[in-house]
Amino acid sequence: MSENPKSWDDQLSAVGCDVINCRYHGKDNHCHADSIVVESHSAIRKAETFCGTFEARTVN
Repeated sequence: MSENPKSWDDQLSAVGCDVINCRYHGKDNHCHADSIVVESHSAIRKAETFCGTFEARTVN
């Protein structure tokens, strides 16, 4: 018997990210935010979505 697909309640253990000017970007190229939001109500293609969690990295 095959495994069941993940349910909507399951969380990702790691989210890859290469946006180096985001405050949540880690040197390991993963997102270190507590949660992420992918936005675009009318998207039908990947290029029409965007990360709503993005915050610009502040320069110290």
